[in-house]
Amino acid sequence: MASADFVRFLLAMKEEPRLLARYDEFSLPQLLFHAQNEGFAFDGGDAAAVVGKLEADVILGKDGQPFDGSSSLWRHMWGQRYLGYIVRDVLPRFSERELSDLS
Repeated sequence: MASADFVRFLLAMKEEPRLLARYDEFSLPQLLFHAQNEGFAFDGGDAAAVVGKLEADVILGKDGQPFDGSSSLWRHMWGQRYLGYIVRDVLPRFSERELSDLS
């Protein structure tokens, strides 16, 4: 269920740009601490598993590209804060059904 909670966290960031702006400034330990205080129950491993799956599904499945540094998704990420990139550029590539299947 922790993976589902991380997906719920990402969706909350997508719905509330001010919340994303605040969390996007945090280091991972800060993000985990504050997210837990706001009722989200996930850890760094849960976040890494979900993000890794999302990125792999976009690169391999949706874009049909090799899973390496030549991927257009990863090149698009350069120069962006990571959480913002996930919420703005990766998450919208998935339907609600696909996101619910992650948990």
